[in-house]
Amino acid sequence: MTQANSITNEYQITVSSSVWQRVEQIAGEFNLSVDELLEQIGEGKLKVVAVPTNSDKLSERDIANAFIWLAAQTNVAINVYKLQKLMYYAQAWYLGVYGKPLFDADFQAWIHGPVIPDLLEKYQSQFSWEPIADKIEQPKLSEEIEDFLEEVAEAYSEYDDETLERMTCSEMPWLEARGNLPRDESCHAIISQESMKQYYSARVKEESSV
Repeated sequence: MTQANSITNEYQITVSSSVWQRVEQIAGEFNLSVDELLEQIGEGKLKVVAVPTNSDKLSERDIANAFIWLAAQTNVAINVYKLQKLMYYAQAWYLGVYGKPLFDADFQAWIHGPVIPDLLEKYQSQFSWEPIADKIEQPKLSEEIEDFLEEVAEAYSEYDDETLERMTCSEMPWLEARGNLPRDESCHAIISQESMKQYYSARVKEESSV
């Protein structure tokens, strides 16, 4: 009778460096190596519990899709620069009302007003200055965020992109980011979220006191 050779199957899971660093950090908190940590999790000695994150935190693409979808429902033409301004006002008022950003992406103080460069390039390469014609399904957002974005759209969608440009370029966050640069000089300075929060929280107080 012959003894069967044992066969060991090895499986590899690839994770990002940030995830691996977090695993190493957790292992260190228990004075364990990563291998020991994973072994104890596998044996049930340590339990992994998922903690829900802030469900309101969205990406700039989520917000862009929401405005494009809203524009289609109301037959409002929205080109790439008008989209940028709507997103800017959404971020600015959210900072002013709630004291935290709606999404993480930063705006740059371009000649034509606040811009998220990656998002601008995406739609400009497809539609140039023409209305964005992407067919977007209704984004899955919380009721609070849906209502908030609808309010922003109602307040600003009636203006064309040139009017919105003049409006944003007359406000302190854009002006502060550009400093002493001439109006028509190229600029890629970040419009700080702190300056947006301060400026719009002041506007919230002004409007609520009327």
